[in-house]
Amino acid sequence: MASRTAGGTTSGQTALADYGITITSSSLFELSYTLPLLAVRGVTFGAPTLLFVLLSIACIALAVIVYRQTLPPVGTLRRRSLAAIRALALLIVLFLIFEPVLLWLDRRDQHAQVLLLVDRSASMAVADNGVVRDSVVKNLLRRSEWQDLLKRASLREFAFGDSAVSSPLDSILASSADLVGSNPADAWLEAARATAGEDVGAIVLITDGAQNSGPNPERVAVESDVPIYTIGVGDTTLRRDALIADILTNDIAYKGAQVPVRVRVRGQGLSGANGRLRLVDSRSRTLLDEPLKFDGSLYEKTLEASFQADVEGELRLTAILDSIPGELATENNRRSRVVRILDSKYNVVLLAGAPSPDVTFLMQALGQDTTVAVTALVETRNGFVGGKSANAELLNSADMFALVNYPTSATNRQVWDAVAARLVSDGVPLLWVSGSAVSPSASEKIDDRLPFDMAPQSLADRVIVRDGASHSAISARGPLAANWAQLPPVSGAVGKITAKPAATVVATFANELTPELPGGPALLISDMNRRRTAAFTVHDIYRWALGRAKESAGNDFYSDLTARLTAWLLAPTEEKQVKITTDKKVYSSGEPVRLQAQVYGADLQPLDDAGVLVTVAQNEQTETIALRAKGNGLYEGQFTATTAGDFTYGGFAVARGDTIGKDRGAFVVESFNLEWLDSRARFDVLQAVSRNSGGQFFSANQPDSLFEKLALPTRVIESQHEISLWNRPLFLWILIGLLGLEWLLRKRSGML
Repeated sequence: MASRTAGGTTSGQTALADYGITITSSSLFELSYTLPLLAVRGVTFGAPTLLFVLLSIACIALAVIVYRQTLPPVGTLRRRSLAAIRALALLIVLFLIFEPVLLWLDRRDQHAQVLLLVDRSASMAVADNGVVRDSVVKNLLRRSEWQDLLKRASLREFAFGDSAVSSPLDSILASSADLVGSNPADAWLEAARATAGEDVGAIVLITDGAQNSGPNPERVAVESDVPIYTIGVGDTTLRRDALIADILTNDIAYKGAQVPVRVRVRGQGLSGANGRLRLVDSRSRTLLDEPLKFDGSLYEKTLEASFQADVEGELRLTAILDSIPGELATENNRRSRVVRILDSKYNVVLLAGAPSPDVTFLMQALGQDTTVAVTALVETRNGFVGGKSANAELLNSADMFALVNYPTSATNRQVWDAVAARLVSDGVPLLWVSGSAVSPSASEKIDDRLPFDMAPQSLADRVIVRDGASHSAISARGPLAANWAQLPPVSGAVGKITAKPAATVVATFANELTPELPGGPALLISDMNRRRTAAFTVHDIYRWALGRAKESAGNDFYSDLTARLTAWLLAPTEEKQVKITTDKKVYSSGEPVRLQAQVYGADLQPLDDAGVLVTVAQNEQTETIALRAKGNGLYEGQFTATTAGDFTYGGFAVARGDTIGKDRGAFVVESFNLEWLDSRARFDVLQAVSRNSGGQFFSANQPDSLFEKLALPTRVIESQHEISLWNRPLFLWILIGLLGLEWLLRKRSGML
């Protein structure tokens, strides 16, 4: 930026926009102006510059020689003018032949960006000494200093609870603090990802410091490249409150079992107070009724009970803590848990052609499922490992078969015939994992159950896996812990596997060396005539667990995938064309309820063009939600309850004017909110976050120093531009003008 001071008598301000010059006058004798931040870097040619200079000299010399003597003779001035015109014309022609390009540099000042994150979780609705935290936040956001900040920075606003969402300041001011969960660390990381590539100078976090989900914000702040300025809202002293911290019991129990239940009660600021805890179930049985004596300012106690699982179905357990005079909130004095009671465990028989890591890891994954009992039969030369026997009673009791590298050419034919008969005739669910020793000829006995055609295989290739089509068996519980493309390579036979028309290809594979060429289906799922099959055509899939062991969610991928496939394979397969469910049975107040529907035609093929409407009701209040199609017959929608209580839902699907089917169900929304577990302000956490990131902590009652100390460096952005001059019409018109002028002067001088 260039500036100059000169004398003058001009006052006020004049803008010469056409020239990019701004003139200002601060006194009668001072004048200053600023030139735009633009600089010409030079001109480049398509040939060496030295050659252009030499030819330019030659052109000038040629013009001088041509007009050194003329016929008829003319005056010296006319002769020199003609030589100059000719030289200039030749130089323009030469200039254009060399294809010149003009380079210029544009400089501009870029203000740093400030990410403003405002806590909208339910703890911000707490009143401290009669003052609601949310009102303090909104008064802070209405201050004029934010407008002053915009003069030297760009502001991006986000509202956050358990996640961050970009939201204009007006929307934040109009919203209420009712989000479930506080996750400040992931919130600022999400905001940073949303502004990736932009010049972020600071993060301003307005919150009470509560954190009940996500990573530790103090540790995450250490890795922040941007200083985090925190503004603390609320009271840090312990508030008088009692709550039910948790109900611990099994999600699944079996008929006839005595199931233990543990209820954890927490209290603060209640020294000397008395309370009472009751535990009841949906069958009106009182499982626990015990008085409580709160000792000390901090109190925690776990009480134990049990119930008899004597009826198959769902049983709701509800813990109720009597309210105590003067406590902060009573919404956290009631919590529920739903237990699913099954008749018995499912019997899963695993047969393998030989010991292998795939067998070991699959057994471990199946063993984590409390609804199944696994019996493994691993072949050796002399029978099965451990001397086990594949007797008829075991095979006939199987609710699901898992075949790993099986059958092989050495497989016991009598055992294989019995297994194949149960798969083909009885339609027992099948989980199939390929292997290097699988016999295509022996597998022909269950060809009707396999969702692929298999050619004779040679040595397997090292392959990578990619996403395929969606299927409710995988997607109904939400996304997996990793994408298929992130998984380590496995083994597969490229070009030897072909999916059958009725199968859904959930994942594909390709040779690691030629990933652009398709290699075949990796995971196929089929559900024809109530016969369910999930088949991995690749092997060495144990690497999906080992290869991701160092990542936060990596260990969960393999076991989660196995659990989802097993649950789908063992699920009842009644011919129901419309199935509507919720992702949970019990929700906290304000927590989104995820509605899911599966729609099938009369032939049990997924329908993607149906209209699905679900009506959620509580007493006389109803709300209708239209579910969105997600592909492969799966539909999803979301409902947020504004009140607690028991809810029912019913829905139907329509396609081409016909009602395909209906379904209904129920769920519970309780007043309990994660935010009530610890409602005090945590200024110590906010101070550590600011200290670890290079920022500073401020109190919401004294935020003035924030606007003074917020360091926002201005960065100069340089961008280089190129303009091709050789194809500009202006030079052609100048050349024509010069040649025309030369011709006119020669004509008037009597020259040819």
